[in-house]
Amino acid sequence: MEKRESIERHYNKWGYIFIIPFLIAFILFQLWPMINTFYFAFCDMKHCDYSETPKTLMSLGLPWYKNFADLFDTNTFVISVKNTFFFWIWQTIPEWILAFWLAAMMTDRRLKIRGRSFFKTAFFFPQVMIGTTVGSNIIWLFLGFAASSTAFSLTAAAINGFGVTEKDFEFFMSSRFMIIVVGAFLHYGITFIYAVVGMTSIPVEIFEAAEIDGSSRLHTFFHVTLPCMRPILFFIVVISVVDGLTDDYAASMLGNQYDTARRTVTMREYLDKLVGFGSAYDRGSAFCLILLAMSAVISGLIYFFLIRDRYEAKLAREIRKEKRMERRLKAGKAN
Repeated sequence: MEKRESIERHYNKWGYIFIIPFLIAFILFQLWPMINTFYFAFCDMKHCDYSETPKTLMSLGLPWYKNFADLFDTNTFVISVKNTFFFWIWQTIPEWILAFWLAAMMTDRRLKIRGRSFFKTAFFFPQVMIGTTVGSNIIWLFLGFAASSTAFSLTAAAINGFGVTEKDFEFFMSSRFMIIVVGAFLHYGITFIYAVVGMTSIPVEIFEAAEIDGSSRLHTFFHVTLPCMRPILFFIVVISVVDGLTDDYAASMLGNQYDTARRTVTMREYLDKLVGFGSAYDRGSAFCLILLAMSAVISGLIYFFLIRDRYEAKLAREIRKEKRMERRLKAGKAN
């Protein structure tokens, strides 16, 4: 018994040693910048030299929330928030529908689709294109042509005689619609991979029981698959919220080139403009805290109202209530 405990301590020691490089990198490149971000959000850095420590707003006799108030007073910030939520909602809906539909098809035992490994790789390929020069050029050419006058004229000629005017089709040729299409196309692959992982982690016996009971594919998906993959579903929600609020890939490629009404400026683009000037690090840090709060609140609301198991939560409340009653009874007997 003592020898076994000695071996376990030996292996645990090496586990801690192997994790040291990650901890050092995390502290230097993530934790320390995060701490500075919290500090700078409540500082005045407009006339601050890089060699000196920024002074807090309260030490200068200013309200601690001044950087946040300055952001909300900026018209571009309000517009960027509206645009970001517009793009995020309209990208997430088709992205999730496509990703979960394909994941359900690839994991369905009754369909017996051949070449599933190839299709899984092909569906994830658009996500890989984001980080490559060739992929960026292809997307840029597609966006540039789709929003050009040539594409608009060709579309107008194609719909001529069908009772549809150019004005009715104008939104589908706008930069906002193209950003939505490209955003959903680029991000559905990673959501598809997460959904496949969640569906394949469900025991096969559960699906077999649903088949024996005569459950249809649609009924099985909504009443068996989704409830059983709640943990990974919450992870997908958090990733989608964070990516949606910080995404500016398609918008930065197309929107700024033609946008004169600031209809494609996102929160990430506005943040990049803030931190691009040394005098705006304080407002940029406040902006990051706003993004963090938005991500946490939206993810929490989606989980609380759509994903969490209400029966399990009710059962946990009943258990806590019984434990409180037991403690009260014991306290009453002791007195």
